[in-house]
This record gives sequence, structure tokens and C-alpha cells, in this order.
Amino acid sequence: MKRKGLAIVLFAVSGLLIGPARAADGQITITGLITDTTCPISGSTSATPGTSPDFPVALKHVQASALKAIGDTASYTPFFIHIGGGANCTAPSVAVLFERSSPMINPATGNLLISAAGTPATNVEVQIVDVTANAAVDLRLAASSSPVPLVSGVVTSLPFAAQYVATGAAGPGTVDTSVQYSVTFP
Repeated sequence: MKRKGLAIVLFAVSGLLIGPARAADGQITITGLITDTTCPISGSTSATPGTSPDFPVALKHVQASALKAIGDTASYTPFFIHIGGGANCTAPSVAVLFERSSPMINPATGNLLISAAGTPATNVEVQIVDVTANAAVDLRLAASSSPVPLVSGVVTSLPFAAQYVATGAAGPGTVDTSVQYSVTFP
């Protein structure tokens, strides 16, 4: 009897160890490239490259009445992120990724919140625009800008803009915000 019970237990356990039969339906092959490419990066509010990857964009002063209703925009201000110019800066294309982990991104709208320091404007955010795509950038998404070709020895400038966007009837005050970005080589 003990042998029969032991045989039943072993048979049951062996069924658990084998598992169900299955066959693979496909395979995913993943490739990549690690490079030592170094490209100068700078930013400015003109087509001329700046001297640092950190740079200011000053929006023009506007009357609160210019931002009366949700979605109203004002003070469209172009800026550029410049990449390249060095002989060792080679890649087929380049794009900019605004880091969705930036602390000033409003998770409800994808725009930039205004700093609460000082006397901030009310019912106003800052919207980033991808000029090449002619569309507002939803900063909640991990999406890159439109890629552009990168030519060795030539500075490539990616155009963007910043503008005020109303989340209601705007109230007067200061506007200070920021966003982090990375350069990608798609």
C-alpha cells in the first residue's frame, strides 16, 4: 500500500514539474550600438549657437486679459537647441527628448507649471511647441521631437518655442519654470 501511495505522489509531482506543452510563435531580436560620439550641445533664442546646454528663454510680458479663457496662448517665443559642429559628431539623425521626470510638468495637461515662489501668475502654464512638427509637446509623454539629419562638422539647430497657455482667466504675477531635456540619436 505504501508503494502504491508513493507511486501516486511521485506521478502527481512529476506532472507539476513537466509543465504544459507549448511552442514558440516568434523571436524578438534586439540590437543596439554604444558609441563614444561627443557632440557639442547648446541652446539659445537665436539661430546662433549659445555657449551652454543650459539657457534662459524670456517670454514677453503680456496683459492678463490676453489669457482670458482656457487654451488661450500668448507670447510665442522661439528657441533653438543646437547640436554638433565637431568632426567627431556623427550620427544619421538627432532629436530632443524633454524629460518627463522634470518636476515642473503638470501631469494633467503636459505643460509646465509655474513656480510658487514669489507672487506667481494664476491660471497660467507654459507650453513647449515643436516648431518642426507644428504641434504642442505633451511633456507627460516620453516622445522625442521630430528627428533631423545630423551632418559631421555642421551645427544642427532644432527649433522649438515656449508660450503662455491659460488654464482659466489669468491673474497677474511672475512666471518661472523649467524643463530638462536630453539629446537622442534615433
